[in-house]
Amino acid sequence: MARRIEHRSTSEWPASRVYEALVDVDYLKNRLNEIGGTKTELVEHVATGEDVRFQVRQGVRAESLPPIARTVVGGDLMIDRSESWRCAEEGHYTGEIAAEIAGAPCSITGSMWLRDLAEPAGAAVSEFVVDGSVRVNVPFVGGKLEEFVCEQIQQLLAAEERYTSDWLARHS
Repeated sequence: MARRIEHRSTSEWPASRVYEALVDVDYLKNRLNEIGGTKTELVEHVATGEDVRFQVRQGVRAESLPPIARTVVGGDLMIDRSESWRCAEEGHYTGEIAAEIAGAPCSITGSMWLRDLAEPAGAAVSEFVVDGSVRVNVPFVGGKLEEFVCEQIQQLLAAEERYTSDWLARHS
């Protein structure tokens, strides 16, 4: 059984500025270097008109994994994460995300959207949402591993949110 991931955050920046950062090559490389783990790499980045897709690779050392995960993975793990984004309409962007862990029976999929909010002046002006699921196909321990992966994803999304806000403040 898969576990659901729900992440929602707001930003003081308009959706168009957040989107520009999220798909920028320099931003992605710097974000990976700052919070990405070991052996990070921007594997692919393709921009065609209003559509952008990219793949990043991030490593996690075995010693930072719980014992149950080390048993399944057998050492360090590599995460390949793909995102695709497109402009749905002015101030509204949609995307898909997928991630796989090499050598582990784990898949992560989801949809994302980024949109401007109609809030009063001084409040958050855009919202970013991730709605996805984690599935680990390991008998007896899959649920525990799904819970661990979900917690890690939530922490990563929060760190990326902080990084994006700092990036936008430095590049405005």
